[in-house]
Amino acid sequence: MDTNLLILYLIGKYQPTYVPKFKRTTMYSEQDFHWLNGYVSQFSKIVVTPQVLAEAWNFLEKIPEHRFKVFLDSILPTLYLVNEEYIHKDEVISTYGFNHIGITDTSIILAAKSLKCLILTDDLRAYNNFAYHEVMAININHLRQL
Repeated sequence: MDTNLLILYLIGKYQPTYVPKFKRTTMYSEQDFHWLNGYVSQFSKIVVTPQVLAEAWNFLEKIPEHRFKVFLDSILPTLYLVNEEYIHKDEVISTYGFNHIGITDTSIILAAKSLKCLILTDDLRAYNNFAYHEVMAININHLRQL
């Protein structure tokens, strides 16, 4: 799962009605979270890289202080269920095209290749990069239109 979808997933786990109100997820609705949650529940595990987790956390810390403790308490059980695939920084920065794709998306590509797993994204540019690097990816915007 990429950063944007992890944020949507965690915000929705906290409070689905907060999805369209949080700055980073305003493009999504409560129904989008429910759809994503149902889709993700079909898989045996959710995998993120440390880079995705750190990037997501930087955005999630923007939740207003009066909400943050309740948010954190409500998502901790979900965070414990998310699997983390560590990709060493030397491997990331030595990957061809890393300077154009970036650290986070490169780590996602390397994790997907290592685990032979599917990537979920909402980012068209990232989706094209994933396809270029021959990893299985789904842009959820394509599925949401169905």
